[in-house]
Amino acid sequence: MNETKIKAHHEMEERYARLVLEYFSNEQRKEICDAVAESIELLDIAPSLIVTPKKNQCGEYSIEFHDDYDQESHSFFESLIKELNINPKEVD
Repeated sequence: MNETKIKAHHEMEERYARLVLEYFSNEQRKEICDAVAESIELLDIAPSLIVTPKKNQCGEYSIEFHDDYDQESHSFFESLIKELNINPKEVD
C-alpha cells in the first residue's frame, strides 16, 4: 500500500509562526506526537498545540508560537521536520 506522506504547511507573520502537519494514519499521528514531545524536551520550548481530527484516521497537528520575539520557532520547526524525515523543500 502506498501511504500518503505527512504534509507540512508553514506560516509566519511578524511575531507569529505556525507549522501545520497533516497526517493520514494513526501511525503518522503517533509519530508526530512523539516527535513534538521530543523537540519540546530537547529544546525546552512550549509552543501551543492543536490537534484537529478530520475523517477516518486523517487530521492536522498545529504547532504555534505567539509573540515569538526570540524566533524560537525556527529551531523547533527545523528539529521537528528533521525528526519526521520531511524534505524542507516540500514544506509550503
